[in-house]
Amino acid sequence: MNELQRQVTIITSLGKRYSGRIDIPNSALRTTDLFNSSSMFWKNQQQTRYFKDSLLLHDAQLMLSGGALYESYGNLQLRLGAIIAFYDEFTTLGCDDERARMKNIQTKTGEQNSNIKIIANTMGNSYFEISGAVQKKSHDRFLPLQKAAIVEIIKKEDKWFKRPFNLNSNFIGVNTSYIEAVDVTVPS
Repeated sequence: MNELQRQVTIITSLGKRYSGRIDIPNSALRTTDLFNSSSMFWKNQQQTRYFKDSLLLHDAQLMLSGGALYESYGNLQLRLGAIIAFYDEFTTLGCDDERARMKNIQTKTGEQNSNIKIIANTMGNSYFEISGAVQKKSHDRFLPLQKAAIVEIIKKEDKWFKRPFNLNSNFIGVNTSYIEAVDVTVPS
């Protein structure tokens, strides 16, 4: 794998995920910061962009419910507005440097970690409940959550069912435009 790329998994709708590598300008940059930047970084600026608000996913795979591979692509342009949430394989998440960074932010802002439960917009006959710990208030496009869990709530034949969504990470970034409601509690 190219050192200036990072593996990500992107949730775009219920039962659909994309997995692949994105270009990063330097290896120390957090994926959330990249997704929240004003423009997505593309290493090859000469490559034609069909959408301004898209990211380039290398060696992309489209997976359907349960992680079953549907199709593979060499390069795929994915619109940022279609992303509900993402997670990465960034190995330094939760390391001592990252914890020190978060303590520094908490000291500066005076904010404590909060537990959050998100109810996402309904799509068809289902929606996501997303829970986790949030470090600070965010006015960014993607809200970073640690200790994350996703449950899909599905309506079938006038009954609602819960289906846990398998995450390979305890961190996700949630697109704030898909958030319908939040329940925030500060641990005592």
